[in-house]
Amino acid sequence: MLFGKGDIVEQNDEFDVLIVGAGPAGASTWLHLQKYAPALADRTVLIDKAVFPRHKLCAGGVGAWSDAVLNHLSIDLSIPSLFISNVEFRYRFKQWVYRSPNPFRMVQRADFDMALVESAVNRGMVFHENEYFVDALCEKKRLVVSTSRSQYFVRAIVGADGALSMVRRSMMRPYRSCLAPTIQISAPVDPLYDAEFGQQKLGIDFSPVDQGLQGYAWHCPCLEKKTPRMNHGIGNFRFYRGKPRADLKSIFRRELHDRNIDMAPDAWSSHPIRWFSHDVPIARPNVILVGDAAGIEPAFGGGIHLALSYGEIAAKALIQAFQKDDFSFRHYNDSLM
Repeated sequence: MLFGKGDIVEQNDEFDVLIVGAGPAGASTWLHLQKYAPALADRTVLIDKAVFPRHKLCAGGVGAWSDAVLNHLSIDLSIPSLFISNVEFRYRFKQWVYRSPNPFRMVQRADFDMALVESAVNRGMVFHENEYFVDALCEKKRLVVSTSRSQYFVRAIVGADGALSMVRRSMMRPYRSCLAPTIQISAPVDPLYDAEFGQQKLGIDFSPVDQGLQGYAWHCPCLEKKTPRMNHGIGNFRFYRGKPRADLKSIFRRELHDRNIDMAPDAWSSHPIRWFSHDVPIARPNVILVGDAAGIEPAFGGGIHLALSYGEIAAKALIQAFQKDDFSFRHYNDSLM
């Protein structure tokens, strides 16, 4: 138990807010609460089913406005990073390159998430590891939340527990699935095939759309146990459900073959990405979703910078709910849009 928090959890813990999930979205929600409403942050508890540091299947691209959010929160993440200067978009034999001085960096998610959580704990966040959400029931103006280790009475839950969110599954009506299957591997850098590494470049290849893929393949430098590697992956977002489903495994196998990589499918890693759809609710009375639980940007699948920004929107929605004693969160989706 890394933080020494939550070894013994008293029954019937009373807080105002329960955040489920300690990834970037959950940690960002608490950090923004602490910035804007410290008293409410003191009455907030964050739980996570894992023990930190924990592995997370993710290429680890930290870009877009991530640094702006971290600077806004006065967080300096001194963790191993590989900086990327070029993003190359490919289709068939055509390439378009976006160049900028270090537009983003590749990190190990275990390091990144750990640093965020440590920053929050050092600022006073109550954090319970090795504890997972089970269910919640409405009781008058509050929720009675059952977890694997305790029971909480809260006014609001923030579901920050990923694409397969148990909070969403338990608290939200079922809607059409917006889950995109992905496959990815980490492989040693091969100078003959992995030009991206030496050129500090992320490669995004849309050529597989000719094979029915509603997504792209990617090839980017990454870190694994602080060692430079290449991350190769593919995602199928399937916006258009009426079209035939692409053979994701066959397409990915060809991608690896073109890179001279011979890796059996049982060594591949897979986890779905939830993409955001404006017609799928992400809030209900007393409950809001953030990060992958709500959905990430559906064109390129970038998640970390959005997860960090979800935290600010969620924190402001929570503060307003307590100020007005209105936990309907009816305007949460509009704020996000």
